[in-house]
Amino acid sequence: MPSATPRISAPSTSYSYDWKSGNRYTTTRNVDGTVTVNGSNLRTGSRWRTTIDSSGNMRGTDKNFNPWSYNRSTGMYINYGTGTMCVGQGAARTCF
Repeated sequence: MPSATPRISAPSTSYSYDWKSGNRYTTTRNVDGTVTVNGSNLRTGSRWRTTIDSSGNMRGTDKNFNPWSYNRSTGMYINYGTGTMCVGQGAARTCF
């Protein structure tokens, strides 16, 4: 009996546009299980990028190309370019 050949799936990409904000999004589901969202706004000229792992942790760059990260389990957000740190989730979120 032949052994099963592992299937290699290609990334899948979708596109969306928010008319209110002018934001355009390209979302790619990668073969490693992560999701990458590239955003841009033609009105403002800004661009940003977010990568989300299978646990919901995120990292990326903001519109000024500052790197940032978010840990879902702790609720900790850090923007390494601006020095902004936020802890908690929802109404209990505190930034400093």
